[in-house]
Amino acid sequence: MTEKLSRNPVLLVTVLVAGTFLTYGQVWDHQFLAFDDAPYVTNNLHVSTGWSVKNAVWAFTTFHEANWHPLTWLSHMSDCQLFGLHPGPHHLVNVAIHALNVLLVFLLLQRATRAIWRSWLVAALFAVHPLNVETVAWVAQRKSVLCAFFCLVTIAAYGWYVRDKSLPKYLCVIVLFAMALMAKPMAVTLPVAFLLLDYWPLMRDQNIQAKSRWSLLVKEKLPFFVLSALSAWITLVAQCAGGAIAATAELPVSSRIANAVVSYSSYIAKTFWPANLSVFYPYSDQSINWPHILASSLILIGISVAVLRIATARYLLTGWFLFLVLLLPAIGIIQVGHQSMADRYAYLPCLGLFLMSAWGINALVEKVSTRGKWAVPIGGFAILAILSACTIEYLHFWTDGVRLFTHAEMVAEKPDPVIEEALADSFLIEQQYDLALPHYRQACFLQSGYAPCHFNMAEILYHQRKLQDALQEYLLANEITHDRNIAIASLINSGEILIKLGELDAADQQLAAAQRIDPANRAAAVLREQIAQR
Repeated sequence: MTEKLSRNPVLLVTVLVAGTFLTYGQVWDHQFLAFDDAPYVTNNLHVSTGWSVKNAVWAFTTFHEANWHPLTWLSHMSDCQLFGLHPGPHHLVNVAIHALNVLLVFLLLQRATRAIWRSWLVAALFAVHPLNVETVAWVAQRKSVLCAFFCLVTIAAYGWYVRDKSLPKYLCVIVLFAMALMAKPMAVTLPVAFLLLDYWPLMRDQNIQAKSRWSLLVKEKLPFFVLSALSAWITLVAQCAGGAIAATAELPVSSRIANAVVSYSSYIAKTFWPANLSVFYPYSDQSINWPHILASSLILIGISVAVLRIATARYLLTGWFLFLVLLLPAIGIIQVGHQSMADRYAYLPCLGLFLMSAWGINALVEKVSTRGKWAVPIGGFAILAILSACTIEYLHFWTDGVRLFTHAEMVAEKPDPVIEEALADSFLIEQQYDLALPHYRQACFLQSGYAPCHFNMAEILYHQRKLQDALQEYLLANEITHDRNIAIASLINSGEILIKLGELDAADQQLAAAQRIDPANRAAAVLREQIAQR
């Protein structure tokens, strides 16, 4: 039966695509999340208004959300142009791109290795693994699935170039690589991945004289390294401008390195045992957990030494270093955000581990059993069924923000301000003000000096007619904020509350301060006119 299926790749492709859509089909009923979906889509006028010349120019010139990824913005604009703000189609587009990525993985491996079943198993693992739920089920992670798509297409074009070298084909690879970078800068290590693919499965080093083989292959990648350096520089500027990069005073380099080592081993563990997955893993000081760091270091060093010594199994070296290299930009040496790690970062890197597993298990079974050709497909189907069931179960938590961050709160080992604020934001969207308020209080307690949290508390208290409490939070938010919009809104709302409390002079002072920031602010002007008329 397996031989008949291997001679019918159309059926294998159909199973992959159908399995992907069946596993992720429930996302049609999922909602947008307050966590990133708002600034990326629902509350972003440039995106939510769809296609226009103005919006397209904005996509290529903005550092909004501390990133430069114009193709991602254009993709979101296309969704809004076609579907408006109905969340179902936005989610389904993510699934469709993921299905394309699955298909590309299968076709690329099958073409390069001629190993149909092993290639299919890698693609199938990629299709249904729970670790990829965050990337596929989260609308704001369009950048990740889109970048992966362009990375895989770039690899396909690279293989096309290698088979028959010509300048037009080479330029095509460069253009596609640039598009991957414009979807998400995590593609910066792809030139190193090319060198690994040269080693296996392309084995180009065997076709070049030993004296110069790798120098020639590295020189061939120089334009790609230049593009990577340019993208890294732009990303660094964007993230510094957006305040997304943690300072070394806040997070020492030693802690970052310790966290990176532990995170690498955690990604491996979650790949082979995907338990306790979460949308957010709070950062913890791993520098004091020496046993954990030592164990993780030994695992990484041991695997690296082993794959370097087993020269006959080239797939092990390529798979292992693909995992390490593709994950490197997001491993946390340059810390962006407050998370210690994130499932979405493993979306493409986990392919290296899947590759090692599929080829390694196949080689092992064939050595110890004469019936090995049956063991791998049967065992593979069993594993895929289990992983698919786990993915479907985990997807239930992604229905809305309240479920997702309630789950994250349970998984986290300690209270975390990011989770508390995200949970409060989710309750706020659903207008469950009484449930949102205590989570905002907890977030403010855990992260003192964070203005948005105090501002949102003030909004809820104002809605509940608790004017004195709301006024206190608005004044505090204005005092500690560095955000112009929060400052203006806090001053205007404070002024409005003071008018209701009869403190007209104090109200006028607040509104005048708002006008100094924004002289054209109409709301402040109208309220000051009301004060003047009393």
